[in-house]
Amino acid sequence: MSTRSATMLTFHGLLVLLIGLLAGAPYGAAVVGTWGSEVERAWKLAHLEGLQNGILLLVLAGCSPWIALTSRGERIVVWGAVVAAYGNALGGLLGALLGHRGLAPEGPLGNWVVFAAFMFGMWGLLIAVPVAIGGAWRCWRNA
Repeated sequence: MSTRSATMLTFHGLLVLLIGLLAGAPYGAAVVGTWGSEVERAWKLAHLEGLQNGILLLVLAGCSPWIALTSRGERIVVWGAVVAAYGNALGGLLGALLGHRGLAPEGPLGNWVVFAAFMFGMWGLLIAVPVAIGGAWRCWRNA
């Protein structure tokens, strides 16, 4: 994977990580306050989605020397992972802010928005990760 792609993954990984860190403030307030278990759960998810997805992008950037991809494969991995990370982080954040879980494509508009964000996260990773695995396999096989 190119240095440019690794740098892009690093930059967006840190931004998504920041989203998760910032979501930790209302999560902490919900834990020590009397916001209720459902609100606490929603902010915990928002906090963890940002942290986990930011770390995922940073891991991909750090592993990039050992992922051998074509230029097309590299674009798929980078853009799929970045879109997925933002989708998951924003899905969790919007879910906490709007009070919707987004588990199914139904209900009010807020639920649809949360559902759509999480779908970007799911499909982006289901496409990007297998391509990255293939690149890692090629690098390992040729080592």
